[in-house]
Amino acid sequence: MTRKSRVVRQVAVALGVAVAAVACSSDDKADSAAAPPAVGSIPQLASMEGQALPLETYMLQPDQSAKILGARERMVEQCMTRQGFDFSFDLGASSGGTSSADFTKSQSEMRYLIDARAAASYGYHSPPLSAAEQAPPPEPTAAEAQALQGTDGNGGCFAEVDAKLAERGVIIQDPALVVDINKGGMQRSLEDPRMKDAFTLWSRCMQERGYAYATPLDASDDPRWEAAETASPEEVATAVADTECMVANNVAGIWFAVESAYQKREIEANFEKLEEVRKAIDTSMRVAEEITAQA
Repeated sequence: MTRKSRVVRQVAVALGVAVAAVACSSDDKADSAAAPPAVGSIPQLASMEGQALPLETYMLQPDQSAKILGARERMVEQCMTRQGFDFSFDLGASSGGTSSADFTKSQSEMRYLIDARAAASYGYHSPPLSAAEQAPPPEPTAAEAQALQGTDGNGGCFAEVDAKLAERGVIIQDPALVVDINKGGMQRSLEDPRMKDAFTLWSRCMQERGYAYATPLDASDDPRWEAAETASPEEVATAVADTECMVANNVAGIWFAVESAYQKREIEANFEKLEEVRKAIDTSMRVAEEITAQA
């Protein structure tokens, strides 16, 4: 698995179409909304550590999702116990291909791929998983599977627990509005003239080092890397050059400023709905902590 799993590049590649522009009450307002937003000062970034995009406040972070899902699993285990099963989730089971180190980072910190140390060590691949992270989760018996999911796959303890969590205002994934703003901001940033200029500088820097890529996405998504289990010397060299050209031309700093501007515009247009999402995240964390403490 390559590091395309990192948030920003996964979003960019997954997008098939741009998110529609926000409707306005007049042609002038529509044109204004469609125009590239102004950016403030552009930070010099050689790392995304400690950086947070504006939408971060309204997004579940990896560690928060892990806590909520952990609480959900405890409730499912209790449901199974009531039905006479000695069932538990393996806490060391597969993490879905995600390194435990990623749970310590925010979504913003996993953007733009400018981690020089990781590039030199793993190229565009993810850090290797531990033995526990690679272990497949235990398969439930047929009786356990039916109790977990019901006869049609839509019931059982999972459905019961999810209904109880929903009643308490818990969310287990980012709402569609947040996902759309996140994807839309990324798509618009890629089409922004300021980013195109930054990518041109990056591409020129790469050409000087012997690499022909138009954008950093083209470098990370080279089919040769996806076909390999681990990074080859060529992949590592490409990733290192990519990172160095990103830093030399402050591509991440420009990208962060541009994408932030698009997010701020969408946050302002959807402020009341997003505040409800923020409150739901707070509620979800409080409930998850209560459930975990009682388990």
